[in-house]
Amino acid sequence: MENFDNPLTFPSISDLLVAVLNVMIVIATPIVVFFIIYAGFMYVTAKGKAEQIQQASRALTYGVIGGVIIIGSIAITQIVQNVVNSF
Repeated sequence: MENFDNPLTFPSISDLLVAVLNVMIVIATPIVVFFIIYAGFMYVTAKGKAEQIQQASRALTYGVIGGVIIIGSIAITQIVQNVVNSF
């Protein structure tokens, strides 16, 4: 049976997972910042209209939830890396 070289540049599966999650974090962070800025813009342009204020509030909530998910994914990345490296 022949030996096959690893086509990936990552020495372990945990390093691959960390790299993928880091790329996802880099992509998601500006999106979250955009949502929060957009929600602020919506608040400013709502001019007291209840429906538009509600939409702005919803956008801000989703932006904050996205930020919490990003922060949580960083913690999960560390946990997964520690668990995989322990084997």
